[in-house]
Amino acid sequence: MPADPANPQINTRVYDFCVKAFRTTRKLLKLNIKLHQDGSGENDTVHQGNIFLFNHFARFETFIPQYLIAEATGAYCRSVAAADFFAGDERFSQFLYSIGVVPNDLPNLFPFLARELLHDRKLIVFPEGGMVKDKRVMDHRGEYSVFSRTANERRKHHRGSAVIALALDAFKTALLHDYAAGRYDRVERWAEQLNFNDVEHLMVQAVKPTIIVPSHITFYPIRVSDNILHQAARLFNRGINKRFAEELIVEGNLLFKDTDMDIRFSTPIVAGDYWRWWEKRLLPNVVHRFESLDELFALKPKPGHWGGRIHAIGMKAKSSKLRDAYMHSMYEAVTINLSHIASLIVLRLFQGGLRSIDCGRFHKMLYLSIKLLQQSSYDLHRSLRNPEEYGAIINRGSSRLEQFLKTAKNMKLLHVEQGEYILDAKLIHDFEIDKVRTENLISVYANEISPLSKVTRIIENAIARTDKVKARALADYRFNDQLLAYSWDYNRFQRERYQEINEQQTQNADANWYFLKSKRKSASAVMLIHGFMSSPAELRSLGERLHADGHHVLGVRLKGHGTSPWDLRIRSWHDWAASVERGYEIVKAYSQSVHIVGFSTGGLLALNHAANHPNRRIKSVISVSAPVHFRNRNMIFVPLLHHANRLVSWVTEEGLVPFRPNEPENPEVNYQHIPIRALYQLQQLINNLTENSVTIAADVHLFQGNRDPVVDPASVKTLEKLIQSETKRVTMLESDTHGVVYRNVDDVQQKICASLL
Repeated sequence: MPADPANPQINTRVYDFCVKAFRTTRKLLKLNIKLHQDGSGENDTVHQGNIFLFNHFARFETFIPQYLIAEATGAYCRSVAAADFFAGDERFSQFLYSIGVVPNDLPNLFPFLARELLHDRKLIVFPEGGMVKDKRVMDHRGEYSVFSRTANERRKHHRGSAVIALALDAFKTALLHDYAAGRYDRVERWAEQLNFNDVEHLMVQAVKPTIIVPSHITFYPIRVSDNILHQAARLFNRGINKRFAEELIVEGNLLFKDTDMDIRFSTPIVAGDYWRWWEKRLLPNVVHRFESLDELFALKPKPGHWGGRIHAIGMKAKSSKLRDAYMHSMYEAVTINLSHIASLIVLRLFQGGLRSIDCGRFHKMLYLSIKLLQQSSYDLHRSLRNPEEYGAIINRGSSRLEQFLKTAKNMKLLHVEQGEYILDAKLIHDFEIDKVRTENLISVYANEISPLSKVTRIIENAIARTDKVKARALADYRFNDQLLAYSWDYNRFQRERYQEINEQQTQNADANWYFLKSKRKSASAVMLIHGFMSSPAELRSLGERLHADGHHVLGVRLKGHGTSPWDLRIRSWHDWAASVERGYEIVKAYSQSVHIVGFSTGGLLALNHAANHPNRRIKSVISVSAPVHFRNRNMIFVPLLHHANRLVSWVTEEGLVPFRPNEPENPEVNYQHIPIRALYQLQQLINNLTENSVTIAADVHLFQGNRDPVVDPASVKTLEKLIQSETKRVTMLESDTHGVVYRNVDDVQQKICASLL
């Protein structure tokens, strides 16, 4: 027990050691903790907040917030735990006291915590009281409540935090009133009673508002497969109870199996805003009736204490209102992920009488829900902001969707038969609180977002709209994905380690995709593919001429381009081909007649795409200055240098020579540094295209500059021999530059436009 049980002190040496230990342990665990602010500015919320409220889903999360707050602010935190934790080993209870934890049955708990707040401690509270394993916090009437294990029934959330905040704010109001009125004797009495060295320090605290920060911890994904913790417990104690086994299975996976733990602060709540102006005028008179904080927080006043009775009645109503506000705000701060959306869709379909659904239709519902949610102000998991992750859902599924489906199948909640998801009646079974996480995660996920009524309506709207969405509307969503992908890729490579190379880049033209839509109903579509180390801006002027001629025009951005040379360094030629594929999926929704125009590496990709899509929709392929042979004979050493880089990558991630300086013809659209790995990928693309003859059903037109300083003009002859096509033409351009389209050398843009008429 602490030296003074009524006033336990934090052992700062132990606390600091635990913060350092947590920092080390965090690196060892596969728990990816991300602390989000509310948008008011970096660390503003965590610095200004006094009382931090968190939801409670896993046992270990009880110990994490205070260390994150300590790392961010240097402040020591108080937290409240169940008295059971202090009932066993005295050494463990002493440890809890030393790191700021106090039992919920501590005598005069509220005034003790109020004093700590006045002395710049921060307070962490879990107002749900216990772990909400089913994440069910809303009843059928839309009111908040949680299951109480001790009472074995549902109850309202605790309002202790609201009581502390309101009473503390009332006390501050009275102090400020007394100080302004010159009643320094009262202020000095309070300063002495609250262990302040002088009045000034107390008044500094009185001026500060009492701020509550509702926060939400979201785990993703939640897994229920066996893990090392459960196996060890089962080995050493074969008689472990079901409750403990369930916690080891779920929470062991959260710790050891690559889980995201998003801690999101909601908009702070100022307790003083809940007092009306006339109530603030009366607060000093009420507070003056109390001789200590203990009396101020006594919501059951002594007989005959009329001021205390009035205070208790008002505090109960006011604190209930504040409690409802911060619980609403806390649940609104959930980080929405794919499993939330998929779970709600499955339950709504089952509740609507559907027992099976075509897999493709379900994927379309899920994708449409994501796109509609992106337009809302709700917080989405980063995987729902990155098109590279969620974009695959519409066609072939994604790894996160596969993980969700695998869990649902293992729980026998659904299974696949002949291209359909079959929904099982187990989806709506009731389970005991200690079984639901291992028996019905779909219910757990759906319950977590059920308080977000706007979110559930958006998802329900997506379900209803899925069969009505036209091909062009879906294509527009896919185009929007590419715009988002550019921002995602660009921001990914803005960290300090990339800046030395980034700062030397000179490209300043708009590097994002563009889509110029024709007003003609029967317009053909043209897909433009830029060259190596460039961006869509390289072919923009050609695109505008084609659009003026009446075509739909889509400018594709190849992955790794227009962002950072570091981005290009991690991409393969298959990534570039996938970008072309995404562009084709967009333009084919707008026209039955598609033309593909590619410059340099884009020309190779255009030919590659047409060869892999032998259909009548692709009418022609135009390849300009496509490289097969290079003027620079040093290209033959690229594979050697690439493999040397790979060989030493275990020593240094960058390799021996990660980049080669470049002097581009058009520095406003090209990188100044060439990744060696990207050159190797270009060579792999050439090898893939030229190892056998290439059959293309569409018309093929090859353009090549006769004195190209980069691409050996012999390349066009090699391609002409390789390509098998009914209509095949070659046009040699009078040019001593490589970037003929960008500079419109020999009027090549007009020649391209004329070939599409």
